[in-house]
Amino acid sequence: MAGRELLIFISDLHLTEHAPPVAVPRDALFERFWFRIAMARGEQPAHLVLVGDLFDIVRSPTWFLTPHRPYHLPNDDVCAMIDRITDNIIATEKPFFDAVRARVEEGALRVSYILGNHDRLLAYAPNSRRAIWKALTGEDKAVEFPETMVFPEHDVLAYHGNQADFVCNDDAGEGNLGDAIGSELIVRFPMVLREKVGLPLLDLDEIDDVRPIYAVPAWVRHFGANRGMMKAVATTWRDLVEEFLDNPFVKEWMHGHGGRGFNPARQLHTLLQLSTGRIMRRTGDHRLARLFTHLQTFFDGRFAQHGADLLSEDRYKGLRYVVNGHSHFASMVPLGLLDGRPACYFNTGSWRTVHQMGRLLPGRPAFLKYEAMSYVVFFPDPDAMGRDFEWWNGVLVPVTYTHSNAS
Repeated sequence: MAGRELLIFISDLHLTEHAPPVAVPRDALFERFWFRIAMARGEQPAHLVLVGDLFDIVRSPTWFLTPHRPYHLPNDDVCAMIDRITDNIIATEKPFFDAVRARVEEGALRVSYILGNHDRLLAYAPNSRRAIWKALTGEDKAVEFPETMVFPEHDVLAYHGNQADFVCNDDAGEGNLGDAIGSELIVRFPMVLREKVGLPLLDLDEIDDVRPIYAVPAWVRHFGANRGMMKAVATTWRDLVEEFLDNPFVKEWMHGHGGRGFNPARQLHTLLQLSTGRIMRRTGDHRLARLFTHLQTFFDGRFAQHGADLLSEDRYKGLRYVVNGHSHFASMVPLGLLDGRPACYFNTGSWRTVHQMGRLLPGRPAFLKYEAMSYVVFFPDPDAMGRDFEWWNGVLVPVTYTHSNAS
């Protein structure tokens, strides 16, 4: 395998039209990242693979200026919306794109883009892909962004990860329930609550950084309880959940993904119902926490198992590493042996603020807020230190985060 390149995977930056306040700006974050990469790459250019959700097209308030939604079937009007949102994001995140493009134009870096679920609509928007490619590389040309890539020189299979998440994936590439949740609940909740209370409430926008996504109802309670406005939070959330569950797209999705017993679709439906009304009071904390734990147990391990299943297929014979993102939780899972060699699954985590739910101690579910930066590096051959790969998982917790959460 002589001549292998330095191969890096990152995912889930979720760039949006309105850059949220962060401890480290994204362009400065990239420079911290590049400092390590520059030491490792030697004289060869590095290859940066963006494993989905670099752009967040779904969670844009711009959709609500029109009758269109990200879960609608793409048509000319929807594609025009995608182009509009993409242009806004590129303008907002200009320092970040300038930092990446500078490394590409000097010949130190090349870039590949894999689609995720929050940027899947780029598949229907050639103008947006062209604009993104120009922002990242300086090249003005038509490009395609695949959903899966194979890197045989490193034995790597890469895709976003939503393939193993029935909430955020549709086999036909159409809208999914995750699109509807992101649009109708996560984007609308801050908008409607601001109108109701007449306050800026800037940290409401951090609802889209809550992980896992089905913990959003608990974060809503956490937000309201900390600020003495539970009534406004509760009524706003209740109204939005009722509208959401009555949405024709959502009703059709729930019907199509139902089945016997307390299946995952019914669990999600029940969780949203429980998060409204009287359950919003403290008496519901333990009941909600138990349901969160049950759902987490269901989702844990699905991504790694899906990767192991793919590596067992003939079309991917010879590969032994799976890299994906999606969950925002970085992880490395040894899978066993393939043809006598160790195989491994990696989740690339995120470069976002994360509000992660804690649920193992008794009482109300609480959240730890932190800044995340994770990536996986596969090294050239030969490597001076004899490395095959490194998995980096960085977390920054400013004092202000822990103090504000304790208040």
